[in-house]
Amino acid sequence: MVKKDTKTRPPTEKPEHVNAEPVGDYHITASGKVEQTPEEKKRMYRESLLRTMVASIFGIICGGICYFTLGSAEDKFWLIILMVIVTLTYYIQRRLVFPALKMNMALLNWKDWFGIQFLVTIFCLVTWTILLNIL
Repeated sequence: MVKKDTKTRPPTEKPEHVNAEPVGDYHITASGKVEQTPEEKKRMYRESLLRTMVASIFGIICGGICYFTLGSAEDKFWLIILMVIVTLTYYIQRRLVFPALKMNMALLNWKDWFGIQFLVTIFCLVTWTILLNIL
C-alpha cells in the first residue's frame, strides 16, 4: 500500500509545474496539460461555446446557399461546391470572425479546426437535406 502525501503546500511555494513554459495566460506542463485558473476555464468554456455557435450558424447559412443555388443536384457538382464552401468558411472564421470576437486562438490545434469545419459541413448538409424535403 502506497502512503499518500497529505501535507499541503503553503501559498507562497511554487506549484508542481515549475518547469512549465508560459503560453499567454496559460502554463503548459511537461506532460502537455494546460493548467488554468477557474476564471480562465470559464473564459475558455465561453469561447468554445461561441465557436460552436458560429460554426453552426455558418453551416445553416451554407445549407441555405446550397439549396437556393443548386436545388436538388443530380450530378457531382455539389461536392465541389461543398468543398469550396468549407474552405471559404475556414478562412472567414480564422481571419475575420474569431479575431473580431477577440478569441484566443493560440491554443487551437488542427483537431480543433477540423472539429469546427466538421460542424460547418454537417450543419450545411443537414440544412440542405431538410430544405429539399420540406420545400
